[in-house]
Amino acid sequence: MDLQLAGKKALITGGSRGIGKAITRQLALEGVDCVICSRNESSLKETASELMKETGRDINPIMADIGDPDSIQQLAEKAAETMGGIDILVNNGARVSGGDPEDFHHINDELILKDFEEKFMGYFRCTRAVAPYMVKNNWGRVINVSGMAARNAGSISAGARNVSVVHLTKSSSVELGKHGITVNAVYPGITETETTRERFPNQADLLEVSKMNSIGRLVKAEEIANVVTFLSSPLSVSITGDVINVTGGTGNAVHY
Repeated sequence: MDLQLAGKKALITGGSRGIGKAITRQLALEGVDCVICSRNESSLKETASELMKETGRDINPIMADIGDPDSIQQLAEKAAETMGGIDILVNNGARVSGGDPEDFHHINDELILKDFEEKFMGYFRCTRAVAPYMVKNNWGRVINVSGMAARNAGSISAGARNVSVVHLTKSSSVELGKHGITVNAVYPGITETETTRERFPNQADLLEVSKMNSIGRLVKAEEIANVVTFLSSPLSVSITGDVINVTGGTGNAVHY
């Protein structure tokens, strides 16, 4: 299937590793030129160089902090200038849960506020900064990487920030749809990435985590990327304002 993505231009936040890197690779393999951003200059440049060699597309590294409104605005302007426009935005840069207590009695206010500043406000500011370039062309795709914690009680901040991203997704789709722009979200669960291997260095623990879904193994980052790449395509026009679960079938709840 031709996804009709050749020649498109994408901005991927948090693109230097993990799911963001996998998304950048898959988009580039479909003929998309990309700007990737993160706060780590060395890993950003290393990833850009690696993916350019692998895909033959332009992968431009730009340092940015999505917790900083000025940094986001500068990122959007520089990305558009570098590529000659922005057709696709993948909002992916945010803290991965784990390490800090998030239960009712122990979570601290600072963590919650930081999470919302980075994920909800970061995604909102990125979308608002990029939207004018898409409106100008009367076409665009925005994909928000949320998280399965939105559907599971217990992790106060992770759940709340990921739910907020879904509400933002629907609200943005209503606002931007008349300009040919679709906005969707994906729910990854625990995904096989560098971070996961760091969190579960013991193979036995990783095996137990793998049993939590229907397919009996962890979903790979490139499998998340395949879904995001389709949502970035002109062929996905009938899907907007929605969230797609890409967890390998985690949980027994029925959503209708």
